[in-house]
Amino acid sequence: MILAGALALVYAFAYATGSLAELSKTLNSDRTSSWQAAEGKYDATFYFTIQGFNDALMYCGVAMILLAVVLYITHTQKRRNYYISNYVATGACALGNIVTSIVLMAMNAFWKSEFLNLDFAAWDKSMEYYKELVEEGLMSPDVIHYSESTLWFDLGFAVYSVVIVASLLLIFNLVWKIMLMKGEKKLLNGVNLVGGEAV
Repeated sequence: MILAGALALVYAFAYATGSLAELSKTLNSDRTSSWQAAEGKYDATFYFTIQGFNDALMYCGVAMILLAVVLYITHTQKRRNYYISNYVATGACALGNIVTSIVLMAMNAFWKSEFLNLDFAAWDKSMEYYKELVEEGLMSPDVIHYSESTLWFDLGFAVYSVVIVASLLLIFNLVWKIMLMKGEKKLLNGVNLVGGEAV
């Protein structure tokens, strides 16, 4: 669960330095002041609008790691018999991660659709002057950097699917542990009934 949480946090950092950096280069405010997006579409302000989503990814990644740490604080990974704290920690970690992942996947789908609603045609038209300067070698190609790739959004679905699978495995492990404890208790009761000694 710590690895799953770490994966989510690494994805959040990668998203910030990958997707948002890519978006920042594409929507360079110094070059897009004349960019007029069509009604109902986004212009360069989209870069600032989506910042909250990145913050949510960061906070949730940290929360996932902290939930996993609680498993270790309650010694859930090594206790022979579980106490109430172990059940609470396991339930909080698994259900918390599942709910958080589903919410983040829904947010990811929303922001992906919003990204695809950027008025790239208007942006492309506003870049014609700079394209000529780039062709003449007077400006760097970075000036007209352009990308409609949704790679980072798609990676988000994969990352949070992994977190959900890990959480389901944690629940499966809890069920297996309960069955094991019941079997052990039944075995010990049987030994005591015939006058044997429990070891």
